Amino acid sequence: MKRFLALCLAASCLFSHAAAQTASDTAAAQAADDVAAAQTTENQTAARTADKKTTVQQDDDQAATQAVTASTGTLVGRADGKAAGLQATTRKPREKKKKAPKARYAQILTDNGYRYDLDTRNLRWIPLPHSGDEYILDVWVKLTQEAPNDGSDGTYTYPEKYYLAHYYVRPKARQIQFLSELEVTGGRPDNTVKGRGYQAQNWEDLTPDSIEDAIYASAVKHAGKNRLGSASRIHMSVRDAVEEYLRVSF
Repeated sequence: MKRFLALCLAASCLFSHAAAQTASDTAAAQAADDVAAAQTTENQTAARTADKKTTVQQDDDQAATQAVTASTGTLVGRADGKAAGLQATTRKPREKKKKAPKARYAQILTDNGYRYDLDTRNLRWIPLPHSGDEYILDVWVKLTQEAPNDGSDGTYTYPEKYYLAHYYVRPKARQIQFLSELEVTGGRPDNTVKGRGYQAQNWEDLTPDSIEDAIYASAVKHAGKNRLGSASRIHMSVRDAVEEYLRVSF
């Protein structure tokens, strides 16, 4: 009986100890689970915080990048504007177009099958002979046949020819003086033209609409302003005046 009681007491003690151990293990496991859960929650919270910080940082970085880009674009625009302005101010002036060479002959008129052309290359101002400082124009006129016989009808053709007429033109008094005429056949003229030379009494007043009137007008037009001297005659000698006005040559 005593053994039985002792065994029962021992068994009761073992049972109590086992139950206590089980409860302790359960509590320890629950505490471990709680700690793990708390750690997980903390980790999740930290991850969310990190994500938010990352998002905010990305937004800030993007905004900063846009600001830098806008500022850079503005600076580039200003630089381009300044460069364009500098280029506009430093641009070389446009080269002037080269003028076409002036034609040598200027047509005056046509008359009786001949064309009259003014030789502008040899048109020049010269001092009036026996004058102090009056100037006149030295004029050459080329006369060319408008429709020469080219031999197409089988007839004999003569070598091509033209005429060179030499005049003096006096704008001061609206007068003209014929000096000589040279016939040129089949080539260039010889430099042996002989005229009657200048004579004060040979000045002719112009008849309106005459050939001489047209020659005078064309010569004055193409000669331009006389830059060699004036048209004063205050320095003429008595002899020059007699030759000039009385048309008497000594």
